Amino acid sequence: MNRWNASVRHAAAALLAWSVAGCSHDDTKMALKIIDGETDRLLYAQTILRAAADLRSNETPLREDQIDAIEFAWSQSQHAYAEILRCQDDGNCRLVSMRSVCADVDSLLAARRALAAKVDLLAVSELLSVDKGPLNADRLRLLKAEAARDGRISPLEENVLTLATAAAVAHGIWSLTPEGEKERLRRRETHAADEFKQRCDADAI
Repeated sequence: MNRWNASVRHAAAALLAWSVAGCSHDDTKMALKIIDGETDRLLYAQTILRAAADLRSNETPLREDQIDAIEFAWSQSQHAYAEILRCQDDGNCRLVSMRSVCADVDSLLAARRALAAKVDLLAVSELLSVDKGPLNADRLRLLKAEAARDGRISPLEENVLTLATAAAVAHGIWSLTPEGEKERLRRRETHAADEFKQRCDADAI
């Protein structure tokens, strides 16, 4: 019980720190400029977008060197979006100031879908994207919006949302443990673009 109480206090402190960071100066523009410069986010995205556009207009098989370039660009793109997520977590980037980046990730994921049939790494990434991962706060907001789409929430949906809220709180506390943090960062290595997309969708509700 004492360990549970300590975890709850840790979670409350983390939420307080996040809210305080949210009141600080919005340094999104400069932070993104630095991230994009250090990770070449836009350059690698163009490699993937061009490949998808070429594939749509010309169904000729991709050469091995093209596939290698696409897979490398995808891996580097994950690193770039992981840095953007870290910037958000640190309170230096605001999602409200990143609408263009949300549009960028939409285009990137659409290109992944187009290339998945030709590039194994993107096929695996597309398949794994169906698994939304742990029920975090962003997924909970999306779930609530889906349940209320018809203007009402049924008793069954209300019960499901109650259980989902408890699961999201429990996951939030677990993610603060060393094991939870390790798992969160491990998943982010391969799902950063999907995680950022989820944040954009949740913020748009």
